[in-house]
Amino acid sequence: MGIVSKTDGSSEDTIYEALKKKGVSRRDFLKFCTLMTATLALPVTFASQIAEALEQKKKPYLVWLEFQDCAGDTEALLRATNPTVARILLDIFDVEYQETIMAAAGFQAEKALQDVVRDQKGKYIAVVEGSIPMKDGGVYCCIGGKAASDTVKEVCTNPKTSEVCL
Repeated sequence: MGIVSKTDGSSEDTIYEALKKKGVSRRDFLKFCTLMTATLALPVTFASQIAEALEQKKKPYLVWLEFQDCAGDTEALLRATNPTVARILLDIFDVEYQETIMAAAGFQAEKALQDVVRDQKGKYIAVVEGSIPMKDGGVYCCIGGKAASDTVKEVCTNPKTSEVCL
């Protein structure tokens, strides 16, 4: 999530291309893939699949917003078996924002959300999990200093598609 670095202003770089531009050697890239395999508690044989996924064409961006919810949809995603969450995250989508599973937090997380909304208009998929309070200007659910209702208006204005999960 948000690992792709736009080093030359191009949003079409794969993770591998971005790392290569930063001077990361092929050997270090493969070490990184092995480390990711261990971090995700996958068998060591998955390291080559992670490397392949990071070297391939850009995946669709995914922005998953969570508001007033029980995180049931997120839990279902994490327990998915066909496809597995690893396959979803490595092969299917470029998850730019999903509060529960992203490594970034605070300002970095909010920047990741702002970057994808600004730079990838019409190219990302938006998922909204949970209810969005509207009373009193939406002050009963704020993330990053913004009301959920304002975040939804911003994020769901220009996605490729959006899905509301209740």
